[in-house]
Amino acid sequence: MKNKHYVAAMLATLLQAANCLAADTNAIPFDQLPEPVQKTVLEILDRTQISKISRITDNNLLRFEIEADKTENNQELMTWDIVVAASGKLMKLSKEVPYFALSYPQMQTIEAQYPGIKVTETESVDVHFYNVIGDVNGRPVKFKLYEDGFIEEQP
Repeated sequence: MKNKHYVAAMLATLLQAANCLAADTNAIPFDQLPEPVQKTVLEILDRTQISKISRITDNNLLRFEIEADKTENNQELMTWDIVVAASGKLMKLSKEVPYFALSYPQMQTIEAQYPGIKVTETESVDVHFYNVIGDVNGRPVKFKLYEDGFIEEQP
């Protein structure tokens, strides 16, 4: 019985690894972004702030990842990471934030869970997806379904 679980776990791990390797990522210039993607990006960032653009094709689904450095409120440079579907739909918006931007109760919770922590990075993430939990032939499944149809298996 243990061997069955071991084999199933190994198979699941190999399939997940294969899915990760299946992604095709290429750097592209801003002008090669589809018009809806350009529009979404320019609503958030100035073109001059963009440091890297990647076109990602995974399981025949296309999305774009945009990395940027943006100054906010005349403060230090903040790193941004944006993922946009080919349709222009914002899938993920994350940005580096100072630790002190967290509320005092949030900091207390972190300190209680991790006494003596020295935070090196804090990131605010806004992601658009559905958590889906189900059962397939008696086997539990859990995954994230993104708005462009991309499915990310969860442990």
